[in-house]
Amino acid sequence: MIKKIALAGALAATASFATWDKFPVLDAGKGQAKVGFKYQMPEDKWSAADLYVGARYAVIQNLELGVVLDYRLFTHYDGEDAKRDGLDNLPIMVRYQFMPTMNAFLDVTLPIGADEVVGEDGEIGFHAGVQFSQNFGMISLGTEAGLALETAGDDKTTPPWKLNIGAEADFALGGPVTPYVGLDLIMELGKYTYDGDNVGEGHTGDLGIFPYVGVGYSINQMISLDASVSLGLGNEHLVDDDMDLTIDVNAKFNF
Repeated sequence: MIKKIALAGALAATASFATWDKFPVLDAGKGQAKVGFKYQMPEDKWSAADLYVGARYAVIQNLELGVVLDYRLFTHYDGEDAKRDGLDNLPIMVRYQFMPTMNAFLDVTLPIGADEVVGEDGEIGFHAGVQFSQNFGMISLGTEAGLALETAGDDKTTPPWKLNIGAEADFALGGPVTPYVGLDLIMELGKYTYDGDNVGEGHTGDLGIFPYVGVGYSINQMISLDASVSLGLGNEHLVDDDMDLTIDVNAKFNF
């Protein structure tokens, strides 16, 4: 239990859960792959870098499946190697567009990650919710509300549930460049539990605030590039030392 709580505090959670984005699913038979690099620079002495690859595919009209594989390249504390590198847990993503402007989603995170990165508990994560998106002229707005929870795992410990609400606005400028801004909020609900019993103080209302800004560049209809910077503010259970900065760059390939 102590290890799970410690890992939650050190390089805790970034803003996003596994959901691919906040906009409509792809057309049937269409897919997209991406490869990216992420570097997290907290205000305290922790830092980490990840390499990730992912893919999504619309198997039928309105139904999209996706997966992202993340590998922790290194984790440093005060400039020294903290020996926390390896494969992260694996999110499997399902989105169903039940209205032209609304999606329902379910993400299931499987415990395949290295013990040094995710701990030895073997918990399974679930994240479900709805998304709403709408175009307003040159602005595409995407929003999301969801609830995330984990099973107890081998150590019989479960963290508080997490409620997330987010919005993103993409600005179509008429060329290959698409800037965007967004904001994600994550709030904890409840307490840590051990073997079904509450442990310690309640965390309901503990809040993480994650504003971000980025830009996409379309090379052609098949390939695009993306770069973003996000800032984490809030409670130490959700953000490292009250503030952290994450840089993310990736390339997307349509097929």
